[in-house]
Amino acid sequence: MCEGRKQEHEEAVMSKAWTYVATLLFLLAAGGVVLDGAPALQQPEPDTYSWNGELVSVDATAMTMTVKARVAYQEALSALKKLKAGDRVWVVWSGVHDSSDAVRELRRAETSRNIDEDLVLPAELVSPESFNQYVTIRVKVPERALSTIKHVKPGEWVIVTSRHRPPSQDDAVVGVRPYAPTASTD
Repeated sequence: MCEGRKQEHEEAVMSKAWTYVATLLFLLAAGGVVLDGAPALQQPEPDTYSWNGELVSVDATAMTMTVKARVAYQEALSALKKLKAGDRVWVVWSGVHDSSDAVRELRRAETSRNIDEDLVLPAELVSPESFNQYVTIRVKVPERALSTIKHVKPGEWVIVTSRHRPPSQDDAVVGVRPYAPTASTD
């Protein structure tokens, strides 16, 4: 009799464990899992990618943002010697289809053709000098993005979402948000 109860108990435990596993798999498949109180990761749009930069300044009137971006390749640093402040450039990012963490290449913008590659951002070169493997660029940002970063201070980081193969410089950046939530004092 004791052996029978033990077997029933083990079967109940296994059944409960499988129920937990099935529930967890369902939640993962649904994409709505929240771990440790953190919000679920937001998936980028299929035609966009994200990159990080250190905020230098925002010009709400011109709807531009100046950021420092990390440069991953020596060739990109060497290309800076051929450019000057104010030049229109194409920033070619290193990364995968929907994410980047550094600049792979800087090219002079080709005004006679559209961007036909992924991970390429039209920008203005603010300074041809590289400081600690970072380059300073200026990009156009949509008006709604300005409100999401109004509390971000210079020196803090932002996540920028850009469009693959943008039709124009004005359409290249689709969103900007703080890298980490900041406390609001309003």
